[in-house]
Amino acid sequence: MICYMWSWLSAMVPFFTKYVIGAGEQEMGILFLAMFITSMALYALWRKVVIRYGSKQTLIMAVTLFVAFLFPVLVVGNFMQALTMMLFAGAANSGITLTREVVLSDVIDEDDINTGVRTEGTYFGVNAFIERFAMVIVGGTTALALGLSGYVPGLITQPPSAVFGIRLGMTMLPLAALLVFLISLKYYP
Repeated sequence: MICYMWSWLSAMVPFFTKYVIGAGEQEMGILFLAMFITSMALYALWRKVVIRYGSKQTLIMAVTLFVAFLFPVLVVGNFMQALTMMLFAGAANSGITLTREVVLSDVIDEDDINTGVRTEGTYFGVNAFIERFAMVIVGGTTALALGLSGYVPGLITQPPSAVFGIRLGMTMLPLAALLVFLISLKYYP
């Protein structure tokens, strides 16, 4: 679900940048750059959080914050507001990128203790399959969300329903992914 949220954001930010805040491709690049620079800058802080709370709790915190920091999309009206939102999303993204592989490694180690067999390849293979499948789902949900909201390719100004659909899609679909993620984490050791 994390891969779905990342891919969904990557798919929708161009529409958000162009049709919601009325910015260009250069500003879109700046939004992504701000998110990634913030992510890199906060790794040390998230490392301390992992040490204090453990990888599972830290991942839950980071993913929850990531989704929460996308909710301003519902009201953001200009580039500076969008930039601020992406800086906060980057702060949460830092925790996600730091801990998601740690959590997978914890599962692999727990499986080794329980079975006596190292199965890293299987786990990483299944993980890669799930990530690829998430990207396929993003393509379908992007087409569905834009189509249902009244998005018309090629229009310079989209109808208000399409703008609202972009805003709603950037919040509700990651929220749904978060719920699936939290439910699946109940089965984490």
